[in-house]
Amino acid sequence: MNDKLSADDAKLSADDALRRIDEVGGTVRRSGKWAGRWVLTMGLAAIPYWLVMLLGDDTVKDIAGWAWIVFVALSFGYVFRQRVYSRSAWRLQWPIAFGFVGTCTVAVLFSIFLMPDDPDALWTALAVLVSLVAGAPPIYGGWRLLREEDVDD
Repeated sequence: MNDKLSADDAKLSADDALRRIDEVGGTVRRSGKWAGRWVLTMGLAAIPYWLVMLLGDDTVKDIAGWAWIVFVALSFGYVFRQRVYSRSAWRLQWPIAFGFVGTCTVAVLFSIFLMPDDPDALWTALAVLVSLVAGAPPIYGGWRLLREEDVDD
């Protein structure tokens, strides 16, 4: 951040300075909304992704894998362009990330070691449950971020 004051900043009245502080505070609070929406989208997108990866044929799995890579890359580009993060997003980012990595690890292990090549109804139901569990941490985290009291519209 630039430590030097611009000519316009030096001419601010006390009221203008307080108004500017409120504007900046509002920007930070609103950042919780985009973070919540992004995390929620990540969780909701994980459910069909894992359904396809567990139940789809090889061609559909390949397409889903490449689509997920593109989705994650574009998401990170979006996140890093925002530059402003709310306290809530900062506080919840690691629990959400570790939870998501953990549940996705469970989904991968389920896929590798337990999921049969030709699943019956019970295995299909288990695949749906694993998909829901895999998406749960970011869905819950996104919901928490969107309902935070310090987040304005």
